[in-house]
Amino acid sequence: MSTLAVRASEGSTPAASPLGQADAATTQKIQKNAQEFEGILVRQMLRELRQSPFAPQADSMSKAYQESADDQLAKHIVQAGGLGFGKSMAELMLRQIQQSSLIGSTAAAVTPSTTSAP
Repeated sequence: MSTLAVRASEGSTPAASPLGQADAATTQKIQKNAQEFEGILVRQMLRELRQSPFAPQADSMSKAYQESADDQLAKHIVQAGGLGFGKSMAELMLRQIQQSSLIGSTAAAVTPSTTSAP
C-alpha cells in the first residue's frame, strides 16, 4: 500500500510559515482589523435602526449623544465577542493565507512513500 507524505522546505515567506500558517504578527493584525470592521458594521446597523420611520425624531443635540452612545455600544458589543462577523472573517483570511502559500510555492510537496501497513 502506498501513502503520501507532505514535506516542508526550509524557507518561508514573511507572512506565512513553511506549512502555510500565518505568523503571530500577521494573525494579530488580521484579527484586530476584522474586529474593527465588525465594529463598523455594528455601528452602521445601530445607525440604521435609529433612522427608522418609527423612531421618535430628535433634535441635533440628542442625535449627537445617540451617535456617541451607538459608538460605545458597538465597541462594547465587539469587545464582548461581537456578532461573529469579525471572527468568521479573520478565520477566512487566515485560511486563505494558508491555502495560497501551499498552492503557490514548493514549500510543501506531496511525495509518494512506500510504507506498507502490516
